[in-house]
Order: sequence, then C-alpha cells, then structure tokens
Amino acid sequence: MYIDWLKASEDERKQLYVATRAVADAADISVEEIMDAALGRKVLMGTDYMSTFRRGKIRRSYSKLIFQWISANHLSIASNIAPQLFRLSDFDLLNKMVSERANRDRIGIARFERSMGLVARKRDKPIAEETLCLGEDFCFHLDSKAAGFAVALQGVRNEWHLMPLGNNETPYFQVVCGSQFLPLDERARPERLVENEDRGLHQFVLAVVDHPENIPTHATDIDRLSSAHLYSVSVQFN
Repeated sequence: MYIDWLKASEDERKQLYVATRAVADAADISVEEIMDAALGRKVLMGTDYMSTFRRGKIRRSYSKLIFQWISANHLSIASNIAPQLFRLSDFDLLNKMVSERANRDRIGIARFERSMGLVARKRDKPIAEETLCLGEDFCFHLDSKAAGFAVALQGVRNEWHLMPLGNNETPYFQVVCGSQFLPLDERARPERLVENEDRGLHQFVLAVVDHPENIPTHATDIDRLSSAHLYSVSVQFN
C-alpha cells in the first residue's frame, strides 16, 4: 500500500517503528543508527525520542525520511519483513528474483571466430564474468536443465527489456535439454548478436518455461517468470 508519510496516522508510524526495529536487527545495526543516518545527527529529537517513535508520535517529516533511507539502503530486507509498507517495484522484484534464483553456471557468452565463422567459447574467464567490445559479435551458450520455450531479457541502465530473439523477431524461441547455442536462425545456425551503443554492464537472462501459455509477455512479468528456469550472465561492454 502507498502511504503519504506527511499525512501518516499514529498507527502507520507505529508500524514504521516495528519495521525499522526489525530491519535494524536483520542488518545488525541499531534503530538509533538508522535514525542518525536518515535524519542527521544535528536533528533535535528530544530526550525520549525512541519512545516517541515507538508510540507513533514521531514527526511525520521524520517518518518520511526514515522510510526513504530504509528504502534506499535496505529495501530487500524491509520488503520481506514489512511488505505492507515497503513494496518492491517490478524492476526491483525481477532483480531480486534473478539474484536469488538464476543459475549462473550453465550459461555463458560465445564468440564468433573471424577466420572461420565458428562459435568459440572464451575459456580464460569465469562463465559469469564476460567482457565484450562494442560491435563484437556474440551469442549465448546454454546448458538447459529442461526443454521448453524461452525468452531473453536484457537489463541495462536500471531497465529490463525483452529481446526479440525468435525467428521473425518473435519474443520467444525453443530450447532443448542440454548444451546449445542461442539464438538460432531459420537454418538452425547460431545467430550473431551485437551491442553497438551502450557501454557498461549489461545483464542477460534466459527464462525457460515448459509450455507456450507460460511464456512471459513483458520484461517484468513476475508471475510467469517466477515459475521459469532462469539463467543469467553479466557482460561488460567496453
């Protein structure tokens, strides 16, 4: 639920205290440290400010600052402890899902040898730590746990996008159980991908589902993605 902390009731401010105490315990810090960080040590709180906070009588402007500080620094913890107060955005939910559930050992980046046009996997770096140059051709190497239908997601600059890697730029494509290169063209040959513009860190996720009706329809389709096999690899483009 959305709370306008400048109009928050005493009960809502009491809930914020309970959540702040729980976040402090989970993060191994004190409520006082959270308040100091959120409000600044120069703020005059009175002699019994902790009791004031606990009873829901803390200033609304202070409750807003505390909420904002927790959201910026401990949102994942807070959303688990007090989801009624701290709700993750779809972007944050997907980041959390990928961080907690995605397999990073069964996916990698494959390069194309210039001389023969064959896919070659770079062996001198861990699979999940890849570096590519802008304009360098690549594709994915996936060792899928199961056959099914997949979509590819790209996370860059705090946004997630669907990558239309199926034939005729459809959003999904089929995968087999085991090792394979993706995407494939209409003749079942590895298709070249390239990033020409955005330098920096990109995260790629392949989401594999068992049936077409379960295919995610957009990049933050959390309900469908939550039931998918997720494979993730990060790439630094220089």
